[in-house]
Amino acid sequence: MALARMFTNYFSLTRGLLMRHVDIPCLLSVASKQTVAEQLGLPEPPKRPLAPHIRYMKHNIDINKRKFPRLSTQEIFVKTSQEWKSLTPNEKERWISEYEKEKFVYDTRYEAYMKKLTPSQVESMKNLKKKRSEDKVKRQLRREKKKECEELGKPKYPGNAFLLYVSTLDRGEAPVKEFVTGAARRWHMLPEQAQNIYREKARKQLEQYQQDLAEWESRMLKCGRVDLVRGSQVGEEFKLGIRQRKHQC
Repeated sequence: MALARMFTNYFSLTRGLLMRHVDIPCLLSVASKQTVAEQLGLPEPPKRPLAPHIRYMKHNIDINKRKFPRLSTQEIFVKTSQEWKSLTPNEKERWISEYEKEKFVYDTRYEAYMKKLTPSQVESMKNLKKKRSEDKVKRQLRREKKKECEELGKPKYPGNAFLLYVSTLDRGEAPVKEFVTGAARRWHMLPEQAQNIYREKARKQLEQYQQDLAEWESRMLKCGRVDLVRGSQVGEEFKLGIRQRKHQC
């Protein structure tokens, strides 16, 4: 769904933009992601230097944008990444050398930074980094599970009335943030009667979605994929009789 992809890309770029599926316009808020030091109320450690390939990418992406104006941002990124991979060891030496020089300075500063922390603060940093790493793994697993569900034909949530309204608008060349903000303003200005048309359409789509989802979950249960089904849909009798081996649908 193009609209969903648009919102997904927007949220990834802003990193903290949240959207809730409520029947008033999307409640948008920006929540900057804190660093480990910020979250613990500690001074920021020295910044680790950019790795050689990231250093090369940063330097050459803007150059490629000017050279290939018709390519999308993603295409430019892929092209620049491929260029790095095709460089000879001698051609990469410049970027590696710059990194190693900065890495030496970073290591010295980081060691001095850590000496200023108390054992308790060091332990808190380790624990928080560990938790963040575990959370990252969980998010990855959720993404993989979502992708698998899509491949198995799981129905997609249709969205609320506001999203249906947004799908009728022409974004044109407007940046995503500007487009969404403008759409929210226009939604507020719509007469109640006009909003109700979208609410009724959203209600009917939701009913169809719930029916399709129940049928899909029923198929998954028959295939032994209880792990893909909502807990409320799995009866105790089925749980007791489910086989350990998962059958491929």
